[in-house]
Amino acid sequence: MESMIFAGIIIACVVMIGVCVIRKRPDIIVDFCLRGFVGIAAIYLLEMVLSIWNYELNVGINGLTFAINGFLGLPGFLLLYGLAYYYSI
Repeated sequence: MESMIFAGIIIACVVMIGVCVIRKRPDIIVDFCLRGFVGIAAIYLLEMVLSIWNYELNVGINGLTFAINGFLGLPGFLLLYGLAYYYSI
């Protein structure tokens, strides 16, 4: 029961921080989403190019890759492909 209360408090705090950020600086959210969508589009296009060249280096498109691209931008994109290459060899 205590863990449920603790989780509820953490969720409430995160929501309050999110609301404060959105009210004060909505451009941060727009920037995050823009970087995330551009990163996902770049992953999709690079996967197509690599499949044409018969080279298999798969980075999945999911919420985690969107978040990494959204927070980090180009370094996040390179991080994802660096990790995919490292674990493929």
